[in-house]
Amino acid sequence: MSAKKYVCNNAVISCPLCTKPEGKLIVTSNSVKLQDKFWATTKDGKKPNLQFTGNCKKSDKSSVPCVSLTAPEQWKNTGDILIQGNKALLECSTIKCSYGGAKITIKDHIQKTELSEIQPTDVDTVTPDEPISQSLINSELSN
Repeated sequence: MSAKKYVCNNAVISCPLCTKPEGKLIVTSNSVKLQDKFWATTKDGKKPNLQFTGNCKKSDKSSVPCVSLTAPEQWKNTGDILIQGNKALLECSTIKCSYGGAKITIKDHIQKTELSEIQPTDVDTVTPDEPISQSLINSELSN
């Protein structure tokens, strides 16, 4: 089982009841960064944080923009780490919209990819810029 990833600002979120199901999670709760991006927490669960550009399929003729109808409840499946007093969001975290009843999920946490392996270089040895003094090599460390 792989480790769960923490969620960053501008993470891709998804709602099955939106005519354009992909949206963005905008972090406004703190100033703590993870990989140079703000770290998402349970406090980022309000209407301004969940940005969708489509219309809600539960509205009359799917004509009302999601941004005006989104009614988020509480984040579920959060991490144990506290960021300025709020639990960090994980890639498996979800939040229910009470208007449509759909579960909003995190599709991409947007952490940077980790290197799987480091490639060797053509450099065989490292040479100091200045020669090491023989007296330093032969000296003993004193207290």
